[in-house]
Amino acid sequence: MIHIVRYTADKKAEWDSFVRESKNGTFLFMRDYMEYHADRFDDYSLMYYKDNNLLSLLPANKRGEVLWSHQGLTYGGLVLSNKAHAAEIGEMFDETIHFLHEAGIKEWYYKQMPTVYHKQPSEDDSYWLWRNGAETIECNLMSAINLHSELHISPSRRNNSNKLKREGWKIVEGQTEEEEQALLEEFWEILTRNLHDKYDSKPVHTLEEMKRLQKLFPNNIRCIGVISPEGTMEGGTVIYLSDQVARTQYMSASPRGKKSKAMDLLITETIKAFEWVDECNVIDFGTSMEDDSVHLKEPLIQQKEGFGARGIACRTYKLRIR
Repeated sequence: MIHIVRYTADKKAEWDSFVRESKNGTFLFMRDYMEYHADRFDDYSLMYYKDNNLLSLLPANKRGEVLWSHQGLTYGGLVLSNKAHAAEIGEMFDETIHFLHEAGIKEWYYKQMPTVYHKQPSEDDSYWLWRNGAETIECNLMSAINLHSELHISPSRRNNSNKLKREGWKIVEGQTEEEEQALLEEFWEILTRNLHDKYDSKPVHTLEEMKRLQKLFPNNIRCIGVISPEGTMEGGTVIYLSDQVARTQYMSASPRGKKSKAMDLLITETIKAFEWVDECNVIDFGTSMEDDSVHLKEPLIQQKEGFGARGIACRTYKLRIR
C-alpha cells in the first residue's frame, strides 16, 4: 500500500537524491531551487512510499483550500521512480485524493510536465487524471526544436545572423563565476527595462535571486549575451539546462539590439551550440501566450517558428477532491 508523508526539511537529502535518479525529474525540483521563493508559497510537497521505498514525489504548495503542483515552478506533477508501475501510480492518485480530503483541501491543480522533459516515457499521470475526472483548465502552447531532426531556420534569420557576424557582433558566455554574474547583471538591466516599458511588469525572479540560483546550479543556469562590435551587450538569454532540454527562461534585447536583429544571431548561434551537447535533445523557447493564457501572441510565436520551433501542449488540470 502507498503511504504519503508531507515533505520536511530533514528529508532534503532523500528528496534531492530521488530527483536526480527519477525518470522525469529536473533541477527545478531540487529543494535549493524550490525554496528560493519559500516566503511566497506555503509548501505542501508530498512523498510517496511503498514498503519503505520512495516511489514518487509531488512538488506542491497550498493556497487556501487548493493544492497546486506547483505555482512557483514552470511545470509540476508527480516525479516518478523508474520502478513505479502504472497501477501503483493509480494508487498514488487514490491515496492523494484521500489524503487531501482528510486535510480539508477541495481542489488539486496539476501543472503537467511537457513530455520532452521525460528521460523515460512517463505519461501514466495523463491516464489517471482522466480516470479521476480531471478537467483541463489551461492549455498553453510551447515552442521547441528537436535538435536531432532537420533544422528549418528561415533564410532571412540565417542571413541576418551572418551579416551581424561579418560586422563584428559576437556571442559570449561567462567562463568563471565572476564573469557569469557580471553577464547576468548586464542582461538583467536590458530585461527589466524591456518588461517595464512594454508590459509595466518585472521578471519573475529578481536579479539577486537569479544570481543566487546561478551559484547554486552553475551547470544548469547559464547566461549568454550578444555583444556589439563596440563591446556593449545588446541582448541575451538565460538558459535553463536540464538533462535533455535547454530552455530559454528569459530572452530580451535592447533597442539597438532589436533594430539590428541581434536576436537572430543569438538564437541561431545558441541552436548551433546545443547541437553539439550530446545529452541535449530539445531547445524549449517557452510559451507565447497573452495574459489571459488563452490567446497566442502571434508575432512572438511566428518569430520562434522562424527558427524551426514547433508546438508542444502544456496542460494544467483541475481535480475536485470528493
